[in-house]
Amino acid sequence: MDTRQLRYFVAVCQFRNLSHAADHCNTAASALSHHIASLEAELETKLFQRKPRGMEPTAAGLKLLAHAQSILTAFETATSELKHGQAEISGNIAIGMPYSVIKVIGGKLMRRVIEDYPRVRLLIQEGFSGVSYETLRNSGVEAALIFNPPSDSLTQRTAILEEELYCIGSPAILGHEGGPIRFYDMTELPMALLKSGTLSRALIDRPAELAKLEASARIQLASIAGSISAMKEGLACTLAPKVLVGSELASGALVARKVIDPSPMRTMYMVTALETRPTFLLETMIALITELVVAAVQEGHWEGARLIEGR
Repeated sequence: MDTRQLRYFVAVCQFRNLSHAADHCNTAASALSHHIASLEAELETKLFQRKPRGMEPTAAGLKLLAHAQSILTAFETATSELKHGQAEISGNIAIGMPYSVIKVIGGKLMRRVIEDYPRVRLLIQEGFSGVSYETLRNSGVEAALIFNPPSDSLTQRTAILEEELYCIGSPAILGHEGGPIRFYDMTELPMALLKSGTLSRALIDRPAELAKLEASARIQLASIAGSISAMKEGLACTLAPKVLVGSELASGALVARKVIDPSPMRTMYMVTALETRPTFLLETMIALITELVVAAVQEGHWEGARLIEGR
């Protein structure tokens, strides 16, 4: 098994077609087929199901794909660093972060990378905090911004900010004044809650209140877009940060009410795997992202957030 075989394998997984993958790799389809057969013989398992319309990865193929992508990314990063040296930051890097965080700093992050680090290829992988945590553990990203990650001995994390969650919905449900609402009173409202564990991470020390609210929820979602749609359609309200729907709040389409007794908060951490090898690229991107987060809070672009002391 070598990097060329892994590149061919990844291409077939992406295109699901030998001819298209061969064109992408600038090689003959017969040569590509030979390499795939050699991989399957070496690993003693089928990596693809051959079908009339193409090739579908098997369970073993999907598992190898995850490893192959990590290996190729590491190889490309190492090659780039050795070619260009330490004078210029270069290479590929993947960073995980939630949708609401991308809304606040995503554009600025992309601009800074394009303008200041022309040899860096950045992948921003959007995902719920729980999903980003698993992706990090499986080496799918080098670092991630995660709200209230579970305790473990395999990652290192640095707390950056605390964020308050609000009861957000249409004025038809929550009224126009936007005064505070008791947490218990939200159980009387039509709620749409994210299934990803946003509430459990924000209210980990208050299981009784959490259980009451979850029990009253009429809709459960694993989609940010679905949650926003439910609020805008006046079907339900939800517990979320203000930055999630900043433009809708500004226009009056949605209302945010402060939650009291208790006020749900969550902490955002920069998380990396302990086994991840430090690189100039990783350290530079972590510093840049942290700088942008701090600036967003200090300049008032992240309402409901406050920096952890020392930031």
